[in-house]
Amino acid sequence: MTSRDDARVQLEALGAFREKLGDELVCPWWNAPVMGGLLALLTFAMSLDPPFIFLLEGLCIVLMGIFYVLARRRMGYFVNGYRRGRTRKIAIGMMLAVYAMMALSGAGVRVWHLAWLPWLATLGSFAIGYGAGLLWQRAWRADMTAAL
Repeated sequence: MTSRDDARVQLEALGAFREKLGDELVCPWWNAPVMGGLLALLTFAMSLDPPFIFLLEGLCIVLMGIFYVLARRRMGYFVNGYRRGRTRKIAIGMMLAVYAMMALSGAGVRVWHLAWLPWLATLGSFAIGYGAGLLWQRAWRADMTAAL
């Protein structure tokens, strides 16, 4: 075999790997709703009195740990949103939007005395987390397959 034939075989193998990688980079269907739920819990926690804020935040940390372990077992890895590319922009946008919802939740109870506002902010955080989770997955797959 010539070096030209070797290169052609290697390029074909790389093409097959790229196609297979796109199929492998699929998170379970429940990733986006779990992310939305965790962010919703954190948002709702801001409307509670101080001891309960910390209890619910602690529960969220435990649930995030379980989420991490399950993802590692299922896929063999856990990917965060703070890598270069579109995923970082989505993750930062999601964080800023959820922080705004958290502020609304806390201010709704303590400043404006609107009991319904924390519930609305909680639903908003769920929607933000769910939508950002779906967008993030698409962007991550696109970034990972484009880099090959």
